[in-house]
Amino acid sequence: MSNSCITQQNHSSNDTLLDTSEKLHTVLIVLYIINFVGGTLGVIMMSNQLFQRRSQSVMTIIIISLLVVHTFMLLSIPFRLSYYILHEWKFGRFACRLASAIIYLHMYITFMFYVAIIIIRLFPLKFRKCYTTAWVGAVWLTGALVITPVLLSYYGTSRTYSSSECFQFHREIQEPHMVISNYCLIGILVAVLAVLTVIQMTVICRLAVKYWPDINSHVEFRAQAKSFFFILVTLVCFMPHNVFRVYYIQNYHFDKDNKLLPYNEIFLALTTMCCLDMLCFIAGIAH
Repeated sequence: MSNSCITQQNHSSNDTLLDTSEKLHTVLIVLYIINFVGGTLGVIMMSNQLFQRRSQSVMTIIIISLLVVHTFMLLSIPFRLSYYILHEWKFGRFACRLASAIIYLHMYITFMFYVAIIIIRLFPLKFRKCYTTAWVGAVWLTGALVITPVLLSYYGTSRTYSSSECFQFHREIQEPHMVISNYCLIGILVAVLAVLTVIQMTVICRLAVKYWPDINSHVEFRAQAKSFFFILVTLVCFMPHNVFRVYYIQNYHFDKDNKLLPYNEIFLALTTMCCLDMLCFIAGIAH
């Protein structure tokens, strides 16, 4: 009788786990569809607006770079959706590693450009177009010729995976170099974001006191408010994944049934929501 009860409890537990996994899987698909549609629309509309203005300012150069980064990431989403819907990867191992790496490259490169926009608006420095172009070019060359080849050379290569599976590289997180790399990247992102948030809030409060009550009529205040938009995007899209990543690394050894994996994938999908930033600008939320 006791064995029968235990068996029923095990079946009930497995059914609950499968039901939760399916719900999380549905949320994941919905998130990627929203991000793909909204992100693509935002990129097209912002590109059209920039083309009509024909502006060659420092900020325009960075916005164009953001559009390119978003475009590469958006191109990888249909491959992810295909896998999540069909439950089978049909594009080969290299394409799997590339699609998996792109989402991380997109997060960190986007963060770098956000930081550049915030710093340019925070400090009254004269950024010449040639210097900004050189800096942006250096970022792209470093990413294309150094970071991407190194990432693809080692990412997802230390273990053997089924050809029909993809995005299962969480198994490599127990490697010491992967743990150290993750902690370093998370620490840098959190530290930089914390410092910029404090500085940005201080500047906004100072300007609010200075220009009150007609704060919205001053260009300086509106510019700082727009910069704060990028901090909000980082807090909403990037911070949840990085905070959960720490928890995931520390508890990976105890997650025998991969219960944490769907949550990690959802937080990772949340990082792609930053591609909706251009749509927000067009809609007037940050413009």
